[in-house]
Amino acid sequence: MAPVDVERIRRVLEERRPSPAHVLFAVFISSLAEGNLLNQGVMNFLSRSAAEKLHVYLGAMGLRVEGRTDAERLRDLVAKVNRLLEIGRDPVVEAAGDGVVTVGLGGESCRYCPKGVGLAEIPGTACPFPRLIEALAQLEGINARLIVEREGARVKVLEKRSGLCFFRYQVGQR
Repeated sequence: MAPVDVERIRRVLEERRPSPAHVLFAVFISSLAEGNLLNQGVMNFLSRSAAEKLHVYLGAMGLRVEGRTDAERLRDLVAKVNRLLEIGRDPVVEAAGDGVVTVGLGGESCRYCPKGVGLAEIPGTACPFPRLIEALAQLEGINARLIVEREGARVKVLEKRSGLCFFRYQVGQR
């Protein structure tokens, strides 16, 4: 294990303002990733598996999704999950045409990131939110499917740009 960069930790605490619970999650996930026990594919599985129980908790915390269309309801879901879980700065949710909705979440402000908060030195990503949002949306009756790209054996679900992590959903088609 490499020595911990205390100045980097101070910057993370100042910039992202994670709670102790955020840090615990991020460093646990980081430890799994560094032990080669976690990658984006495994995180996708964990997110889908945890979604049903988390959905019950979020409902008890006041999650009520509003909107007329699946795209409007997905926008509301993302905003409310971001607020309830204190993920990061306000998300960006945009219709991209052909029933595709692009979500920008967390990124440089994400309090759960195994790399940004957990200090994981890993290739690729290990983000819980693309599949978690998909699963929560489906539990809310929103027809949304995460758009996944494959790069060889690697699963690509998000792209980092403009300080956020962006992922896309196909929405509203049954």
